[in-house]
Amino acid sequence: MPALDVPLHALSIAQAGELLRTRALTPLQLVQACLARTEAQEPQLHAFITRSTDAALAQAEQATREIAAGHWRGPMHGIPIAHKDVLLTRGVRTTAHSRALEHWVPDTDAVVVQRLAQAGAISLGKTACHEFAFGSPASDDVFPPAHNPWNPLHMPGSSSSGSGTAVAAGFCLAATGTDTGGSVRHPAAACAVVGFKPTRGVLPMDGVIPLAPSMDHVGLLTRSVGDAVWMFEAMRGNRMHTHQDLAARSLGAPSPHTHAVSGSPTPARTALPGLRIGVMRRQLQTQAHDPEIWECFEEVLARCRASGAHVIDIDLDGGDQAVSLANTLIGFQGYQQLQHWVRDQPQLLGQGLRRRLVSAAEVTPQDHWQACVARWQLEQALEEVLTQQLDVMLSPGREMPPETLDALMHNPTGQRSSCNRLYSLTGHPALTLPMGLHSSGLPMALQLASAHHSDDRLLGLALRLQSSLPWDPLHPANPLFKP
Repeated sequence: MPALDVPLHALSIAQAGELLRTRALTPLQLVQACLARTEAQEPQLHAFITRSTDAALAQAEQATREIAAGHWRGPMHGIPIAHKDVLLTRGVRTTAHSRALEHWVPDTDAVVVQRLAQAGAISLGKTACHEFAFGSPASDDVFPPAHNPWNPLHMPGSSSSGSGTAVAAGFCLAATGTDTGGSVRHPAAACAVVGFKPTRGVLPMDGVIPLAPSMDHVGLLTRSVGDAVWMFEAMRGNRMHTHQDLAARSLGAPSPHTHAVSGSPTPARTALPGLRIGVMRRQLQTQAHDPEIWECFEEVLARCRASGAHVIDIDLDGGDQAVSLANTLIGFQGYQQLQHWVRDQPQLLGQGLRRRLVSAAEVTPQDHWQACVARWQLEQALEEVLTQQLDVMLSPGREMPPETLDALMHNPTGQRSSCNRLYSLTGHPALTLPMGLHSSGLPMALQLASAHHSDDRLLGLALRLQSSLPWDPLHPANPLFKP
């Protein structure tokens, strides 16, 4: 195996995929490295609810034999991943981080789980989340909450928390998540990884435990934008391409069928001439931002201007309602999904979830209907802006550094990461990527969003921005990443 400047567990999918394809590395070696990493760090981070060690080793041995025989399936073949514990996994328990489903073992896989397995990805297990993707960590939860690998005293973001921790800590190279109000992008922002929520409906929800069906999305967490491309290709069931095929494609072209490149683009392609960037400045600033995060965001905008982009302040009609509308829809629909547990076996729910359901029960059908109408109007207004006036919207990926887990447990209903709510509400594709480190040593993040079904173009734009910014997402200054 060639000498590497990072340990195996810190490889990107692109790096590992090429080593696997050329047989310089075997899937078994890669999986064993991730399992060793998990064994060493999991006791303090609690990223997993269920670890599938024996199955993963067996799959890795099979993948090693397949690649050795010349049957390489594509860039995800032999890549160790993990699944959020609301995605059904055949033969592996799916708990939704709840005592109510503590011992449930489904007999089927979620569609995206099937697709990733068909692409050759190897699941290492099921990751911790907030209970039924709606609750908040509490002392009486049946499983411990995930901790932030940058500082285990801090929270790693909302619902897809274990997936964010697992990817950032080097337990796996990528993970699935779900996003109803920001729960893919929020953990990505808190853990300094990339979180991608595609256009609503692009990835099927079949086999995913629902929360608010009109807002639920399946998403993914990776260490770089290029890695998100590979993961997304597999999750939507596309035939996987070679690295050379994708490298030959145009970066960030307008066509929704254009793919981003997984490697580093040439310097000429990092320029942003004529790119129209929208910033909802007034509406963003109605929420308190940490001064350091806002200063860093302004630095990003200045770099974009210097690269030839046009930064345009946008006042979106109805944008001030986004958070309240999203909360109304999630509350009403979430209560409909979970009310039978509240009615028949409330003792099986943690107090963090029960507290949320108390307020959710107060949302009336009339409230919900009015929110649906207002949501449709806001979605149309944003789509018009994104198709006629802008190429992309930018915002901070999170307004504040991640708080401590203790603070989260003592104030579970506090407003968090409201900037993520808008795109879950409207269904537009959105992505967060690292934006440097706060003076506290915790991550900051940048969020991008674009028009409906411009998912590939958004990935291309994100890759260009990632390449033009000074923060390397693959090698954060994190002692957990040291060999």
